[in-house]
Amino acid sequence: MPDKPSSLTDDAQFYSELLRAYFDSTQDAIFVLCDEMKFLTCNKTTERWLCLSENELTEHNKRTPITQLLGENYDAEKFSVFFNNALKGHSISFETRIFPSQGKERWIDVNLSRVDIEGGDMVIAVARDISERKKHLATIEYQSHYDELTGLPNRTFIIEYLNQYQEQYQASRDEQSRGLVLLVLDLDRFKEINESLGHKFGDFILQEVARRLSRLTDDASGEFIARLGGDEFAIAFPDIELSQSRITAQMIRQVVSQPVIIEARKISIDCAIGIAAMPVHTDDSSKLIQLAEAAMYSAKSHKLGISTYNHELSDSSSERLQLVTDLRESLKKSHIKAFYQPIINMQTNALHVETLARWSHPQHGNITPDVFIPLAEEIGSIHKLTSKIMESALRDCAAALNEGLIENLSINISPYCLTNQRLPDEIKACLEKYAVRPGAITLEITESAMMTNLPATQKTIDALHELGLAFSIDDFGTGYSSLSKLKHMQLKELKIDKSFIIDIDHNDNDSAITNAAIQMAHGLGLDVVAEGIESEEVWHRLQQMGCDYGQGFWIARPMPIDDLLAWIDNHYSLPRPSTG
Repeated sequence: MPDKPSSLTDDAQFYSELLRAYFDSTQDAIFVLCDEMKFLTCNKTTERWLCLSENELTEHNKRTPITQLLGENYDAEKFSVFFNNALKGHSISFETRIFPSQGKERWIDVNLSRVDIEGGDMVIAVARDISERKKHLATIEYQSHYDELTGLPNRTFIIEYLNQYQEQYQASRDEQSRGLVLLVLDLDRFKEINESLGHKFGDFILQEVARRLSRLTDDASGEFIARLGGDEFAIAFPDIELSQSRITAQMIRQVVSQPVIIEARKISIDCAIGIAAMPVHTDDSSKLIQLAEAAMYSAKSHKLGISTYNHELSDSSSERLQLVTDLRESLKKSHIKAFYQPIINMQTNALHVETLARWSHPQHGNITPDVFIPLAEEIGSIHKLTSKIMESALRDCAAALNEGLIENLSINISPYCLTNQRLPDEIKACLEKYAVRPGAITLEITESAMMTNLPATQKTIDALHELGLAFSIDDFGTGYSSLSKLKHMQLKELKIDKSFIIDIDHNDNDSAITNAAIQMAHGLGLDVVAEGIESEEVWHRLQQMGCDYGQGFWIARPMPIDDLLAWIDNHYSLPRPSTG
């Protein structure tokens, strides 16, 4: 720092040295250029950036135009235009990237201004290093267009790609153009694998699928692959025939469906693929993904593997997407309610109750469980739905259970919930919250859930057994139960599906099957519940066969808790077993 002047005569020297001190201490590069774009002076930051001293930059015989010092890749012509505009008196600001031969590459924000002093016009430049800001913006840009887990482009990026392709296609459209085909791929059973084996395994599978798909696509041909979200991927193939795309989809499905090996485990995977084309199915790139997803859902629901979009899918797809939105909203607002249907002991008249989920849609009325339960499973909301119904059931029925009005309460559990190893702790907490004995609760599971060999599922079932909960096999006779599995499952009861019960007083085959199921269950030490009793005659026929419990519309329809309690007070009276 220069000494403070002691008299006015020292002012000029003082302020000149002060200005130079500031000039050299600032982190911005400051330099002055003559009308030939050569250096007249510069500060220390400029020296550091270019790895040259001020003397080397300004020595008269060695002066070099600035455009030759900023690297081979620098756009010298563009800088010349900016410089000449500054010489004309315009204040010029711009961002640029420099590539000095000895210094490091960096982004800079530059301001050029003319200065008029004796000896000619000059331009003073002030440049600020914005490399970190550019790096941060590049990171944000990358994150907004790429999937972090797989490194693939994301939904946003492929939408931009499709929009750009549509513009180019329409601009150069001719009879030889074949448009673009989009494939949307969704993995089967991924949620089950993710919940049972853990997110580490699920993430590895997604990464492996991304690698396999990347090997099958050719960037040079304009083919584009993206992860749309979850376990859903999209692949765009420009300029191929729609008929050829199905062969391509078959090849992709074959490669993707190869088992994945992780930590000595062989995990089988499969997928469904939907196909839609532009302009065959739509001229609107924004709708193309929606149409391919509709085809994919059709392939998945009908177990086709691969499905090509047709216009008949459009209405059902739109309805389905709206139903998904409505379901999520209904779960948030607790619009799906617990209803209760009585189950009567045919010998003692003791009352059991089954909990059933009911959804009253504001536009569509009552949505049946066979519609919204699979939908909840597919979109990953089944855990939330189950927790809400269980909470409602224990809250509603706690007093009746503890007072002995209801002997047992059964609650349906989806196979997907059994992969959740937190389920036993969640149920235990709920039981303690409402002071309900575990022994008063039965969990109903399907035959398919019972037959699964996933280790996490069996671990969850074992933990629920240890908690004191009983298990019942629901809709028995509609699946593929193994007798050896039944023997080792520690079940409490079998529920014979109503399809065998409704006509047992008229259909000899149904009667024989029902009787055999009852005898087999009793031989295994299990109780039997007959579903779908709709007449007194069927009730008595089942009594004669030795069936333990009955359930159906003849006894009572599912109802809210207040109606159930009123029913218990006013209508709970059924025939005793005949003695003749």
